[in-house]
Amino acid sequence: MIDTMFVGLSGLRTFQKGLSNIGNNVANLNTPGFKRTSLQFTDMMYQYDTQGGNGGQHGVGVKIGSTVTDFSSGELQASANPLDVSVDGAGFLVSKNGNQLNYSRVGQFELDLDGVLSSRQDKSRIQMLGPNKELQDFSIGALRNQAAKPTSAIKFADNLSTGATNSSVETTVFDKDGVARQLKISFTGTGTPRNWKVEVQDKVALSTLGSGEIRFDPDGSPSFGYNQVSVRLNTPSSGGGILKLFFGEPGSISDTTSLSGGTSSTIRVASQDGYASGALTKLSFDQDGKAQISYSNGQTAVAGKLALAWFAQPDQQLERIGSGYYRARPGQTAEYGAAGSGVFGKVAAGKVELSNVELSAEFSDMMITQRGYQAASQLISAANEMMQQALQMKGGR
Repeated sequence: MIDTMFVGLSGLRTFQKGLSNIGNNVANLNTPGFKRTSLQFTDMMYQYDTQGGNGGQHGVGVKIGSTVTDFSSGELQASANPLDVSVDGAGFLVSKNGNQLNYSRVGQFELDLDGVLSSRQDKSRIQMLGPNKELQDFSIGALRNQAAKPTSAIKFADNLSTGATNSSVETTVFDKDGVARQLKISFTGTGTPRNWKVEVQDKVALSTLGSGEIRFDPDGSPSFGYNQVSVRLNTPSSGGGILKLFFGEPGSISDTTSLSGGTSSTIRVASQDGYASGALTKLSFDQDGKAQISYSNGQTAVAGKLALAWFAQPDQQLERIGSGYYRARPGQTAEYGAAGSGVFGKVAAGKVELSNVELSAEFSDMMITQRGYQAASQLISAANEMMQQALQMKGGR
């Protein structure tokens, strides 16, 4: 009878742990990146019994064999934080806490005061791939601000009509100090068909920066040697820089032309290559894990690529350390790479991976566990009654 009670107690203990595991899964239903676990039960060692002639073996109960983690992907949900990312497919995000590398499917990030991308959970530093695919802290410190770029070229498009005697356009450019300058570019016919005098003026300072001449061939395309004009854009703090006005390749009519178009021209500024200084306004990631930076001056930049880790058998190679993080077991190493290459999945920007817990499956397991616990308790009660009867029989002799 004692053996039976011990068998029943082993059942109570294992079903209790099983219920605790189910409770942990259910409690983490809304935990981003959580992976459900299940307990594997196994029978305990057997005893050999020689009583009764032939002998035999009888079991002594049940125990927890192992805990298995289900690493299947959870649903991806949109996040209000543009720094949040998820791995759509295989792979883990990599972070570094001190000298310890951690792996996670939880991509909830923030920028610290030094411009280093870190985890909102434990402030560990997110890792990116270096030039030789080595791991580095993901830092954008030098890219939080963008220096101004002086305008070096203005490109023109459309038509300077041969029927017009003059025309003008206005545009904004940037000097070496990053200051916006308002320019007026005037075109005046020289009296020779398709020949134009170009004059560049600073509208605010009311000064002429320079002038030149452009010419066009009979087919309306810019003439060789007369398709551009250069002037100097001076600044108070320096000698300034050369500003080139470009009207198109000689023989080409894809940019500026000089054709008959009545008494008015349609010439315009197609582009200029300068910009003011800017501050970071947004940081996000594309599907390859590359950081896309947007600045207040309308410019963009790319800053590094998120590192992903891959384990062939994550359930056996990783162990949990809390907050959605794992670390490699002793002797186990990861394969590192970029999103969208090899075995690695893609990066889903602005999304968070939810828990992969299914309530219906957990409730089903809970009912089975509850019935098992009830059966084990009844087994102990039955063994206790039989023991009491045996003791009463002995006491009655």
